[in-house]
Amino acid sequence: MAENSLYMAVGEEATRGTKEATTVGFIPLLSPSIPKMEFTEEPRGEFRGADSVKGESEVRRLSRKWSGSLEMPFFTEAGTSKSMVGTIIKHFYGAVASAENGATGQHYHMTYPSADPFATANLGTKALTLNLNINEGATMKNWPFVGGRVASLSFDQEAGSQLKLSADLFGQYRDTITAEIGSPLFPAENLRCDFNNLTVYTGTITRTGTGPDYTDFTFGSATQIRPDKVSIKIENGMDDAIRLSGLDYPDKTRIGVYKVTLDLTIDWEDPASGFSSVDEFNTWMASASETNFFFHWDTGTQAGTGDNHSLSIDIPRARRTGGEPDYSLDKDPMITLSYEGLFDEASTGYIVGIMLKNSASAI
Repeated sequence: MAENSLYMAVGEEATRGTKEATTVGFIPLLSPSIPKMEFTEEPRGEFRGADSVKGESEVRRLSRKWSGSLEMPFFTEAGTSKSMVGTIIKHFYGAVASAENGATGQHYHMTYPSADPFATANLGTKALTLNLNINEGATMKNWPFVGGRVASLSFDQEAGSQLKLSADLFGQYRDTITAEIGSPLFPAENLRCDFNNLTVYTGTITRTGTGPDYTDFTFGSATQIRPDKVSIKIENGMDDAIRLSGLDYPDKTRIGVYKVTLDLTIDWEDPASGFSSVDEFNTWMASASETNFFFHWDTGTQAGTGDNHSLSIDIPRARRTGGEPDYSLDKDPMITLSYEGLFDEASTGYIVGIMLKNSASAI
């Protein structure tokens, strides 16, 4: 009977299309996440002295590319090359500012949208390799999918569950199959972000430093929100193009428009103090409205001797887009508040910023 084994190792390519299978970070997956190869093939439609009504006789393969989605529990670091979780986020945005907090062995990585993610100061020629180690019968092999780009990131958190990160990627081709990488080392369990690590805020967020390269956030004066479920999706509009460049796979990635959407499921109530979903709904009914949100996962595990391993997502301007109260005979009413981010040009300089704190010196 065939074995059932699969694991992912992510590497950062110095030059897009040149696989990286040595310096890799091992990331656990929640689903098989096998990238899908996409081929452009067409029958040979040419007059060659044959009866065409008898059917096509040849098919030509013209181009190739791949796409896929990684669903993973969110850890602040990967196994072995611990920077790779942050590297995935960096390849979504393009821009990152990293530094050590004092001399503690704890580093922050502030990421945000870039108008030119492939500038030399940002990603340059870099891309991602998804090393899918998979059994072919009883033999393990490595399938390297090269030239990877990150098109979207989704953060989904429900009460009683771990934080799930879904990353949609696309790329150039599957490179030559090799022997498996072997000896996978995954991140420590105390670096996992769970529902009880999350605090959600609105209102006063104090940002340290000059935006968008902030060095820290504090939220002692903010209003805490206690939802049941949160879903954040960030897109960059990236798309790959196959050009007349002598290649049969994409060699040019074009950037689109950054977008963030947020759904927040919460009790339908109007407390005497704190966040009121009733007020939020009625304000939107009266006129166009917006607010801000800040999401902070603190693992409780120190990075070096400084702050804890953590993830912060800052949405400085969120335009209310919909969501009505949901009434039922068998439970108290709930409401899902829906928002879409707006570019905060005057203040933070981003539509959504992400800060990761861990023990990796760079991502």
